[in-house]
Amino acid sequence: MEPSSRLSSDSEAKSWLGTVAQAYASKAGISYTSANSDGSSGQAGVPVISSAEIDKMQQKQHELIRQQIQVLARYAGMDLREGARLAEDEQAKAAKAQTKLDGISTELGDEFIDGMQPLFDARKARRFDSSWNWVRQELYELIQQAIAGCAAGSTNAAAIVDKAALQRLKSRSSPGLLQMLAGSLSILQAANDDSLEPVIKLVSELHDVCTQSLTQSPVYRELSTPIGPRVDIGSDGTVTYSEIPRLDEPTFVDFVEHMRQPTAPDMPPFIHFKKQSAGSAWSYCTELSTIYYEGLSEISGIGLSFAGKTALVTGCGRGSIGADIVSGLLNGGAKVISTTSSYSRKTTLFFEDMYRTHGARGSELIVVPFNQGSTGDIKQLVDYIYSKPGVAKGLGWDLDYVFPFAAVSDIGSLATSLGSHSELAQRVLLTNVVRLLGSIKNTKEQLGYETRPSLVVLPLSSNHGNFGGDGLYGECKIGLETAFNRWKSESWQDYLSIAGAVIGWTRGTGLMSGNNMVSQEIERLG
Repeated sequence: MEPSSRLSSDSEAKSWLGTVAQAYASKAGISYTSANSDGSSGQAGVPVISSAEIDKMQQKQHELIRQQIQVLARYAGMDLREGARLAEDEQAKAAKAQTKLDGISTELGDEFIDGMQPLFDARKARRFDSSWNWVRQELYELIQQAIAGCAAGSTNAAAIVDKAALQRLKSRSSPGLLQMLAGSLSILQAANDDSLEPVIKLVSELHDVCTQSLTQSPVYRELSTPIGPRVDIGSDGTVTYSEIPRLDEPTFVDFVEHMRQPTAPDMPPFIHFKKQSAGSAWSYCTELSTIYYEGLSEISGIGLSFAGKTALVTGCGRGSIGADIVSGLLNGGAKVISTTSSYSRKTTLFFEDMYRTHGARGSELIVVPFNQGSTGDIKQLVDYIYSKPGVAKGLGWDLDYVFPFAAVSDIGSLATSLGSHSELAQRVLLTNVVRLLGSIKNTKEQLGYETRPSLVVLPLSSNHGNFGGDGLYGECKIGLETAFNRWKSESWQDYLSIAGAVIGWTRGTGLMSGNNMVSQEIERLG
């Protein structure tokens, strides 16, 4: 008697059940009387209690039980509403906390709140220190390229080893590398192939050079070619931007000499040092500027070593000034801890490639996730750097250099429309930079490191609102300059040294790349 289709309503279901019941009763010989529509039985003389009366009786029973429980509880000294009152209190507290959170969110904005969440995790630290391995791979590739070139008829095998490649081999020279060079030389000589003579000569020269470099500290040498901006507009209106070598500065040495010259009679060079006097005024310092240009000449000549030095660099992502700072430090043999706010496999591969290219003998690169907008991350990062290895699982370093270059771009924010993003940028660019310096100073003071002040290079700017439309950027850069006064008023002298790099128009960085198109015309105007 299964229904032929789905029953569409309660009444239809009851009707079907009645039909089934009647059929079964007839088959089983059962006789019964259906209830009337008012709930009473059709059988005379049988008393019936309605469901409403049953519910009323049950309610009276439950009330009596509750009264008895309350009497027994009072007799036993128990508070039956204690849990309920606690729950009510917690609900009130939760409502109050939510109201406060809603107020904070309304006042600061979600971007500010999300932007100060911690990221640091020492367990995610990536350590790169196998320069001995990368140099062997590079050497093997160079030798194979030279052999392939000779097979193709080339007689100038040395052409494949440019200045940068030669510098990398010298800075990463080791007994293992010399052994590899000697072995390669023996194999090539045993081949008795006259066409391989250029390769044999190259490998022999590399062996001699690397042997001499084995006892020398690795150095950073600036071998780049100075380049300038160029914008071309095609006949169809297509705009093309490129970077081309500067004709008046073919080498970095020429750039240094160009920058060394005064911009006008009785005027300092364009790039120069200023020193703060007792009255807090800044004035051109010939002595420091001379030392600075001697340093520039050194890195473009014999090179500058950072062997045995340690550095912290924040804000060193792809295409940043900080990334080039890390590269230079690694070239010079320093140990560097770099931070990234976008920790991922892609990011760690970027740093791995950086170390593969620039890591010298004795250098080390440690990459950790870090948010300069988080106060908690600052404390954990400094603790990680200064804590001893072992139980604390720290690095046990004392920083020689600190580059707090982490930044947040803030394009299009006017004084009339400052929002949550501008608040976050100020925290990253100013507030937490000061916190970072204070944390380092405090830690060094607690550990008694009074004879090795860390050199802090602050990323200053000549843009004090000149550009406009960049939120609180100018205010942050001006605010950082107070660190020079804090150095004296808050007794930082034994623990920190402060220098400010007033960074000008730097093409190609994340903050300035949008202005590349007009940089050629800006230069033309002086």
